[in-house]
Amino acid sequence: MNSEIPAIGVLQGRLTPSRGRGIQFFPEENWEKEFYDAQEIGLDCIELLVRPKDLRTHPLMTDEGRALLLKLASDSGVTIPSVHGYYTPEDAYADDLIDIVRASADIGVATVLISFFHEKKLGATSDVTWKRAHKLLAPAAAKSMGVRLGIEAELPAHTLIDFMGEALALEAFGVYYDLGNQFACGFPVADEIRELGSRIVGVHIKDRLRNTDPAVESETVPLGEGCADFKSAFEALRDIGYPGPLVIQGARGEDGDELMRNKTYREYTEKIAAKVWK
Repeated sequence: MNSEIPAIGVLQGRLTPSRGRGIQFFPEENWEKEFYDAQEIGLDCIELLVRPKDLRTHPLMTDEGRALLLKLASDSGVTIPSVHGYYTPEDAYADDLIDIVRASADIGVATVLISFFHEKKLGATSDVTWKRAHKLLAPAAAKSMGVRLGIEAELPAHTLIDFMGEALALEAFGVYYDLGNQFACGFPVADEIRELGSRIVGVHIKDRLRNTDPAVESETVPLGEGCADFKSAFEALRDIGYPGPLVIQGARGEDGDELMRNKTYREYTEKIAAKVWK
């Protein structure tokens, strides 16, 4: 059992106004300042966000950018524990993922999240989609250099365990557990966390309304306004000795309220965590 409160962080881009770019994007104009903004509102870390559209221009993917990321982390005290990646079922993805993993290892990142957004409703790892995923992930897993590939999907724990069990480089895989998504889908989150145990390599702090239509994803709402029972989830994370950070991926508000909103999210998360990790 881990008795220390985990570090609390935020996803890159959440401290920058959206200005019509949606909920998730790389904050090209503000990414350096986000480290100092995170420090200002008491956050411990930032999870980098990479997307296929601007992958090659992301600072993680250049020598100069990685040097600057390390300097920003050192100067601000805000660390970089993980990279929020993606998945596409295209041949070129295998090489892109190798490059992302190598770049992540170069700056000491522990986890690269692989988000199966479009595939998350599938119920079986025997599906052709999962077989292709194994093929595309395998080269990066074989060259992971200590970086864990954290699978995020709205699927039950036993399905994720089966998926990882079929991987050739099993030790390179883990589960990136999004509390908001799993609660919204109606999974027994605390039980699943205990079932997954040390396989959990990352945790997102999010709140959503309960899914009522399987074909429509429910709305992401401010922390505390959805169906997530963070206390029971935190108790399970404590019991399995989860050593990583809690990365906030909360709902956005009006442009300009990012720092105050995420400070409130941090305080909300910290308050519950302090009661659990005594």
